[in-house]
Amino acid sequence: MSSGPNERRLRLRAVLNEQSTAILVACLLLAAVGAGLAYTTHVDPGTETETRTVSSLTVESEYRHSATVTEPNAVFQTGAVLDGRDTYFARIAPELDVDVATSYAASSAENVTVEVGSTLVVRNVGEGDVVYWRDTEPLASETVSNVAPGETVNASFTLNSTAIDQRTASIEEQLGASPGETETFVTTEVAVDGSIGGVPTATTQTLEMALTHGGATYAVDEPGVQSDTTPRTVQETVEREYGALRSFGGPLLLLAGLVGAGGIGYATREYDLALTSAEREYLSYRDDRSEFAEWITTFRLPASTHERPTAEAESLRDLVDFAIDNDTGVVEDPQTGAFHAVSGEFVYTYRPPAPATGDHGGIAGDDGQAAAEAVDDEGSDDEAVTDADSTAVASAPGSTAATPSADGDSPDEEREAADVDVPDEADVWEMDTRPTDADAGGSDEGDDDRA
Repeated sequence: MSSGPNERRLRLRAVLNEQSTAILVACLLLAAVGAGLAYTTHVDPGTETETRTVSSLTVESEYRHSATVTEPNAVFQTGAVLDGRDTYFARIAPELDVDVATSYAASSAENVTVEVGSTLVVRNVGEGDVVYWRDTEPLASETVSNVAPGETVNASFTLNSTAIDQRTASIEEQLGASPGETETFVTTEVAVDGSIGGVPTATTQTLEMALTHGGATYAVDEPGVQSDTTPRTVQETVEREYGALRSFGGPLLLLAGLVGAGGIGYATREYDLALTSAEREYLSYRDDRSEFAEWITTFRLPASTHERPTAEAESLRDLVDFAIDNDTGVVEDPQTGAFHAVSGEFVYTYRPPAPATGDHGGIAGDDGQAAAEAVDDEGSDDEAVTDADSTAVASAPGSTAATPSADGDSPDEEREAADVDVPDEADVWEMDTRPTDADAGGSDEGDDDRA
């Protein structure tokens, strides 16, 4: 028995009827959110403060170093220049020539001054960056005005590794002790000042290059090219912009909310969404059928089973509960759709309500269900009574077939005129309707006995 579409429509009606207010509120909220998003996106997006870089100043500085061979040796020629090395030989090239190269980049610049100052630092440092003693010596200072973007400013100085080593030893000897570790390095301060992009701009950069003395050699550890950028920004008030998701999502939410609210309003106004008692009964039956499917088998019981007295169950759930309690099964008749459970001398039956074909797509009312039960009822008593009445009346003595009279009088009037005694239904059932002996081929004596 296929009732899927009817059941789906009924359940949809039930949900709409029970949740119509909640659905309407949700649709209105959705429309309100969509309207708000659409308004703030397309009508009044508002403004926001945006930071924009209008110009920037980038300063680049680096140490360039080399040493000239001054003592004859078997490897390097006297006067040869050793440059860019990590380690130099203190005996044949004791002096390190250092050049601090500085340049800057800017989209536009005016009156830019570059100042470079370097200092030699020798100090003794212990644990926790504790400085026990410190000795400094200015090396070089260079100031250049009206420096153009990309122009290089050089500040040069020379370090004598032997002289630095001797000075360090002298300080330690004078102090009598060196509790920490002695460090030697060059620190350089680079200052750039000028009008960058029409705005006064000043920036400072610090570099360090370490020197490590190892007796006959000294090592140089420099950081390479150091680049520092100073941006110049301005804050502007601009109109707020939104992405495609919000631009299209707001109107779509508004449209969906309005359509949903209009649809649910129209449905509740134009249609009766409330389920009838028969429709609710049908849905209850379908729920029970799905819940107890494992307890139900489908086959047709023999006709002799239906000769037993029948007890009607109010619901399929009641029938299944009874079958479980009495250790029997529930059988679904594939032809009638009725459910039966056989126990003892009785057949316990539940006849489900039929799916309706009415306006709501629900299930049939009481009359339709009664008609269906009359069709499904096997060997019903009504049919037996009807047949018995017909036979009794036809065979009763003195019974006369009533036919319309030629002059148009009713059958009752003709019977009254002929003074014919017509037995009522109770009398018919009390009459002896057995065949006579004459009908069975008997003698006249049988007729006398009957008289």
